[in-house]
Amino acid sequence: MMKAKIRNIDELRAEILRLREQRVEMEADMQVEVNKIVSKFKMPLMLIGKLSDWAGAFAGVKMNKDGTSEGGDWISGIFRVGLPFLMNRFVFPKSGYLTKTILGFLTDKAANTVNKDLLSGIIDKISEVIKLPKSRKKNGPELADYGIPPDSETY
Repeated sequence: MMKAKIRNIDELRAEILRLREQRVEMEADMQVEVNKIVSKFKMPLMLIGKLSDWAGAFAGVKMNKDGTSEGGDWISGIFRVGLPFLMNRFVFPKSGYLTKTILGFLTDKAANTVNKDLLSGIIDKISEVIKLPKSRKKNGPELADYGIPPDSETY
């Protein structure tokens, strides 16, 4: 709603008060709508949270109070899920149930030892090995190049 042009300070102050009241009313209406939406999704979200807690407890993953797993960081989680899949899929594709079960336990233990610090250390070592051969190519001191060939006829 657009009101007529403001002509003096009293009309300006009245318009400011009107807009503040309008803002308070709109905020109250929006809060009511937000509460309705939250109440609709509260129960399903609580159910999903309980199921994920139960699944984590079933899998043996202990959770800290801040929601992170006690068993490791995100790299450990990726290895905990991906390593058994890769081993069963590509290394032992035709093995039996007992072999796959033992392999699952072994890869779980191995995945617990892998974390982002270990992975970053390995990547640093690999990058050092890759950088070393480039530095070995330079055997002697590099001569300064002034742009004039040494055998030129400039004398």
